[in-house]
Amino acid sequence: MRELSGFWKFIGIFFVSILVAATIYTSLAGAWHPVIQGSIFLSFAFALVFLYFPLSKSRLKAQSSSFWETVLWGRKNSPAGLDIVMMIASFIVCGYVLWNWEEITRQRWMYQPYELVFSAFLGIMLLEATRRTTGKIIPIMAILFLLYALFGDFIPGFFGHPGFPLREILYHFYMMTEGYWGLLTDLTCRVIAIFLLLGPVLFATGVGDTFMNLARYFGGRISGGAGQIAVISSACFGTLSGSAVANVATTGTFTIPTMKKLGYKPELAGAIEASASSGGQIMPPIMGVGAFVMAEMLGIPYLYVCVAAIIPALIYFFGVGAGVFFSAKKYGLGKVPAELMPKTREVFDPAAMVNLFIPIGILLYILILLLPAQLAAAFALIAAMGTFLISRIYSPKQIWGRTRILARALSSGAITALATLMVMAVCVQMAVSLVSLTGLAVKMSEAILSLAGVNVLLALFFTMVIIMILGMGMPTTAAYIIGAAVLGSTLIGLEVKGLPAHMFIFYYSVLGNISPPVCVAVYTAVTISGGNWLRMAVIAMSLCLGSYLIPFTFVYYPALLMQGEPLKIISTTLTALTGVLFLSAGIFGYFARPTNIFERLLFIAGGLLLFKPGLTTDLVGATLIASAYISQRLRRPNLVARPDLEERP
Repeated sequence: MRELSGFWKFIGIFFVSILVAATIYTSLAGAWHPVIQGSIFLSFAFALVFLYFPLSKSRLKAQSSSFWETVLWGRKNSPAGLDIVMMIASFIVCGYVLWNWEEITRQRWMYQPYELVFSAFLGIMLLEATRRTTGKIIPIMAILFLLYALFGDFIPGFFGHPGFPLREILYHFYMMTEGYWGLLTDLTCRVIAIFLLLGPVLFATGVGDTFMNLARYFGGRISGGAGQIAVISSACFGTLSGSAVANVATTGTFTIPTMKKLGYKPELAGAIEASASSGGQIMPPIMGVGAFVMAEMLGIPYLYVCVAAIIPALIYFFGVGAGVFFSAKKYGLGKVPAELMPKTREVFDPAAMVNLFIPIGILLYILILLLPAQLAAAFALIAAMGTFLISRIYSPKQIWGRTRILARALSSGAITALATLMVMAVCVQMAVSLVSLTGLAVKMSEAILSLAGVNVLLALFFTMVIIMILGMGMPTTAAYIIGAAVLGSTLIGLEVKGLPAHMFIFYYSVLGNISPPVCVAVYTAVTISGGNWLRMAVIAMSLCLGSYLIPFTFVYYPALLMQGEPLKIISTTLTALTGVLFLSAGIFGYFARPTNIFERLLFIAGGLLLFKPGLTTDLVGATLIASAYISQRLRRPNLVARPDLEERP
């Protein structure tokens, strides 16, 4: 990313200020028409992307002074000529939509040739802006969907279709509300944008440090304390970042070196951080961006999604924590030394507690009132900035210093989060609109139904495989959106309720972050910890093995999503937690003492049976677990336990 200076730094500040002001204003006063708001936000998102993100990072580092190098690649402190042209073009094509928004909403079914040119330019800029910010996968996916729409008549068999002329597709993109200006564009600039500003501000006001201190204070006292700190801190940070990669990069810089210092092998340390950070996206109250999309698709308040995610998130982090605990017991990794533990007065400092509880409390209170999520985030943002500015202030110089901190946080949120997500969301919206236009979602549903018949379990398995593949290659949000658009109706058609079906898809989109071969959270962790990335991915998946099974359970037993009678919810949750506990004991080979292969198999089988609520499975599972435990108590203990962390879990 460029570090602008001089005139261009002023231009960047100007663009950021407008985008931030528009986000806060529309969150408080109410959104504009989707086409108006979408075109305004997209134009400024384009401007920030082309201003700060170069065409090629490697060529930018070369810093050649030739004319063509300056025109194409630019410099570290100023944009290239090509970037300036694309910025101007983005304002023109988005400004035209803003000027003619009423005609677009009326869908006049007529167009001028230059409008199709504008549509093509906007599509090309979306692909390029998304490539610069999030990589090649999403643009390639969008191009493949476009080719499918154009040349469907050349595809034989079931997935073929008559094909659509390019002019019809360009008109659909630009001049209809189902194209560029569809649901994802509207949702991003209307709801998600303010949350993308809230996270960096909470970090800047010290909430991130408070979370880390709380994690060290409570997690450090448990066996495997350094690993438990990673689990707790990642769960807390996930409520702010909503991104597995950002979570690893933020908390991992502290937790991974601490774990290695206290005896963890690089692969185990990185795996703990990657698995815990990935789960942050399903951690209420501020989950990953996909959760907001889920609420919009289902037409339910965001609070309902948060409530449904509580138990799956609890089971996820309980499972990771159990794996860390048993690994620590097996390899003799104890608690965090007293000299590395924070003092009680530092952890529960009144100013830190105020900065934490006031904005989060306001957010939760407004969500509980079932008011719009963006309104809750806007008031929480204002409260966070207000408490940060006035708490323990002794001079105007301190106020000015804190104002600069908040300005940098808002700028970071607008550039690296909001602008990046905005162009990605509209690019994904292109693909989603093509899925609808070509009827691909219906065809995929029919294909899965023909393979699975009326077998819901088989349909869930096929859905899991497809979502995992999507989640490996693209951000969670994009994987969930494409998966929900293509496969959501399939599960609902099999009489799976809407919330469990979408939560199933979202859950596996998250788990794609740690699943080989493209496990982005693991790749991020390995850059900090070192070691073998594939072994790290295997350990991370082992830590989350119970979580790979939980979605199947909550589809059949929605009590895990807080649906049903309270007693049923409690009993199902306790059974699932017990199953995860003993499954982890079997996977990592320790309970009361290191296990032999027979005991490991009993623990694993017993834990798996507890995932299916029911008297018979519970009794059989409990019997197997009890047998393994009795075997451990009767068996003569090993005299020497090798602390060989290279052993596979």
